[in-house]
Amino acid sequence: MTAAPLIVEVTRGSAVESRHAVHAVVMDGRGDVVAAFGDADRPTFPRSAIKPLQSLALVESGAADAFGLSDAELALACASHSGEEKHTAAVGAWLARLGRDETVLECGAHAPYASPESPPAVLCNNCSGKHAGMVTLSMFLKKDPHGYTNFLHPVQQSIFKAMGEMCGSRIVPDICGIDGCSAPNPCLPMANIARGFVAFMTGHGLSQTRAAACRRLFAAMTAHPDLVGGTGRLDTVLMQAAQGKILSKTGAEGVYACVAPASDMVIVLKAEDGAKRAAEAALYALMDKFHIADDAVLEAIRPLALPVLKNWRGIETGVVRI
Repeated sequence: MTAAPLIVEVTRGSAVESRHAVHAVVMDGRGDVVAAFGDADRPTFPRSAIKPLQSLALVESGAADAFGLSDAELALACASHSGEEKHTAAVGAWLARLGRDETVLECGAHAPYASPESPPAVLCNNCSGKHAGMVTLSMFLKKDPHGYTNFLHPVQQSIFKAMGEMCGSRIVPDICGIDGCSAPNPCLPMANIARGFVAFMTGHGLSQTRAAACRRLFAAMTAHPDLVGGTGRLDTVLMQAAQGKILSKTGAEGVYACVAPASDMVIVLKAEDGAKRAAEAALYALMDKFHIADDAVLEAIRPLALPVLKNWRGIETGVVRI
């Protein structure tokens, strides 16, 4: 299934200076393709956009309840947070309750997005909440957390069993790459990723336990958008404005997933060149075109998704547009 991709243009003055091509699929709650741009079956690493599906095993296994995880902690398990104090403190407290500290995490250290001049730290890693969730699942399974990022570790096997069933794809080592946080990340057809999020949205065809886990994660993320992203981040601003009606999750290299139960639609997209600005602009355009977000949400995210570009003196130089 191929069609013309979305084109995101960046202007300077009256001329187009740069262009980005974006592949996208819009799917309804029946799993039917409402619209496709570019290659809807493009093999795609979903990167962090897949975190809500990665976290299903944590909830449906009983691990979240066994260790008393709060909705805020479930939101952090699905987060790509900015490393603000509220993020690092919450993940640190979660680990302490497990009798662990950040040395158990295998995500690596980087400087916080919120203050890139700060020294790198493991808790500042945007995926530290996801990794805390993986450690929790490992402890629930009574397995040594060491090596939990290895594809063959029981934690990853549990995650990929659930994710594969959701997306209708058998996930094996040959289709996985290593994500920035060292966890395996599968390369899947974009339409299959969208089907996984349709199942997440509707619960159709899922067991009662898994459907309940999907609802719980959706509610946790939309109730705590400040933990999913951070100050000024598009996911956070969008979900705050949508007031629980829309879930959005970004991933590295220009990936986005959006789940909108009220509109009965899911969006999954990938910027061909990995550009974040292209992915955000395309998400805005698709939400607008298919009436997935109301005017208040679009107004809230427009400065982030379709910014007016200015130079260091504040002089307007161009725009980002579809």
